[in-house]
Amino acid sequence: MSRSSPASSSFNGCAVLPPIISARDKHFLESVYQFIQSEQKAVGCPDNGPDEQRYIIHNVAFDKVIEHATVYKSILTSIKQAYDDCIGAVRKGHKDATFIRGMLKTMAAEPTTLTYSIKRAAQLQERIEIIKKDSAEVDAQIQKIRESRKKQTQSPEEASKKREVNSSTKIPGLTFEESLNPEALTKHLEYLEGKLTEIKQKKNSNYVPLHVKAEVDHKMKQTFEQREELAAENEKLRLRYRQMKLLADAVSSWERSDGNIPLLEFMSPTLKQASELKVTDVAYYSVDSVGFEEDDPLKIKASELLLEYIERFLELFEGGHYEAAAFHAANSPHGVLRNSKTMKRFKAITEYKGKFPPQLLFFQALMISSNAVKHPPDADMSVEGVQCALKHNCLESVVNWVTQKRLTYSEKLAAVLCEFGESKPEINDTCLALAQLVYTHCALHREAALCLCKRGMIHGAIDYVYHCKTFNMDDCLYLLKHCQSPQLLQSLTHKYNGRPAALSVGLTVLSLTSTNIKSFGFQLLENINACGKSVLEQTILNDVMCTPEGWNQIAKKCENSKYSHLAKEIIDILSAQAGVVELSNCAEDAKLVEHIFM
Repeated sequence: MSRSSPASSSFNGCAVLPPIISARDKHFLESVYQFIQSEQKAVGCPDNGPDEQRYIIHNVAFDKVIEHATVYKSILTSIKQAYDDCIGAVRKGHKDATFIRGMLKTMAAEPTTLTYSIKRAAQLQERIEIIKKDSAEVDAQIQKIRESRKKQTQSPEEASKKREVNSSTKIPGLTFEESLNPEALTKHLEYLEGKLTEIKQKKNSNYVPLHVKAEVDHKMKQTFEQREELAAENEKLRLRYRQMKLLADAVSSWERSDGNIPLLEFMSPTLKQASELKVTDVAYYSVDSVGFEEDDPLKIKASELLLEYIERFLELFEGGHYEAAAFHAANSPHGVLRNSKTMKRFKAITEYKGKFPPQLLFFQALMISSNAVKHPPDADMSVEGVQCALKHNCLESVVNWVTQKRLTYSEKLAAVLCEFGESKPEINDTCLALAQLVYTHCALHREAALCLCKRGMIHGAIDYVYHCKTFNMDDCLYLLKHCQSPQLLQSLTHKYNGRPAALSVGLTVLSLTSTNIKSFGFQLLENINACGKSVLEQTILNDVMCTPEGWNQIAKKCENSKYSHLAKEIIDILSAQAGVVELSNCAEDAKLVEHIFM
C-alpha cells in the first residue's frame, strides 16, 4: 500500500496537520499583531464592545495580510469585501436608527413646543395691549398739552388786560420803606416810563417784522441770480474781446508786411487760435484784464463785501460771541480769516463761558466748513488744533478729522498722537492707529510699522515690512531696538513666504549687542542653539552678510557676557571650516611676522 500525501489524506477524511509556517510568515504575523496592539493602545480602544477605531485598525491589518499573501489573495479580498459590506449594512442601520430616534424625540416634543408657543403668543398679546394702552395715554396727554398751549397763545393786549397787579407784592427795585413813600414811587414811575420809551424806540429802530426779512431775502436772491447772469455775460464779452484783439493784431501785422501772402492764408492760424479759445482761458491773460481792472464793478464790490465781512467778524469777536465768530471766520471768502493769525487771536482768550475754549471752537468750525477737504489748515495749525482737541478729550473729533483727511499730515502730528496715547493707555490703540495712518501718508514707513508692533499686530508689521519696497536693514534694526519682541526678531531673521530674510542673523546680533539690549541679541543665538548644533552651523555658514571675523567678534562678546557655551560653539564651527586658521595673540608670535608689515 502506497503512502498517501497529506493532500490525499484530507480527502479521505483523515486528520491533516497544519501547514508549517515559515520564519518569514511568522515574523510578518508577529508584526501585524504588534501593529494592532500598538495602534489600539495609541488611540485608546476599549477592551470590549464595538468601536470604530478598532474596525479601522483591523481593516488596515487585513489589507496588509492581503498584500503579503500570494496564492489566496483573491479569496482574502472576497472575504474582506463581504466583511466590509456587512459592516456597512450595520453602520447604515445604526445611522437610520439614530435618525428615527431623533424623529421620535422631535414628534414627542411637538405638543410641549406647541404649548410653549401658545403661552408665548398669549404673553406677547398681553404686552401689545399694554403698549397700546400706554400709547393711547401718551396721545391723550399730548393732545391735552396742545390744547393748553393754544389757550396760552393770546395777543399781548389781551394778556395785559387780563394781567392783574397784586398790590400786596413787593415792587422790584424798591425797598419796603420806598414803596410806601409817594416821592420814591413817582421817581420810580418816571424811571419805568423812560425804560418803556427806550424799549419802544429800540423796537422801531433795531427790529423789523418777519415779512420784511422775507422780502429782503427774496431781493437778495434775485440780486445774486442777476449777478451770476451778468458775470456769465461778462465772461462771454471778455472772450469776444480776446478773439477780436487777436484778429485785429493779425490784420495789423499783415498790413505791416509786404503783402505777398494772401490775407486769408495769413489769418488762418489766428482764426484757428481764436476759435479754440475758451472762457476759462481768458482769465490767464493779464494783458486783457488791464483795460478792465480799474472799471470792473465786481472787484470793487468784492473788496467792499470783504471789508464788511471782516468788520462783522471783529464785531462778533469783541462782543464775546466766540462760536458765531468762529463759524464766520471759517466760512470767510477766499479764506482770508482761515489762517494762523485768526487762531492766535482765539487762543489769546483765556476767560470764556462754555465747555470748550474759543481756540477749539474755531478749529472745529474750520473742520466743519466745506473748504476743509480742498484747503485743509497748514501743518502747524493742524498740530495745534489736534493738541487742543486732545487736551479737552475730543478724541472722536480727532478720529473724524484724520480719517476724512481734513488735516495736513506731518511727522509732528503723528508724534503728538503717539505721545497722547502713551499718557492714556485706555485709548492708546486708537491713537496708534491714527498715527500709523499719518506716518503711512507721509512715507515714514518704519514709524508706521512700529505703530503696528506697539499695537501687538506683529504679523501685520511683518507683512508691511516685506511689501514695502523702501524698507531696508536699518529700518528693521530700528524696529527691533524700539520693540523687543521675540516673535518680531524671529520673523525678521527667517524666510517669509518664500522670500529671503530681511535681516542677517550675524549683523543683527552684532547690532543688538552693541546697545543696551544685549540680552535680546543673545536670546536669538540661544534659540538657534537650542535647535541643535547643526542648525547653528547652517545659520553661520549661510549668513553671507556676516564674515567669519564678525562671528569671531560675536563669540568674544558671548565670552565677555557669560555666554561661554555659545562662544565655544561658534569657535568650534568656525575652526572646523576649511581654510580657517586661528591666529595667536602671543606677543612673540607677533614679532615673528612683524617684518612682513614693515
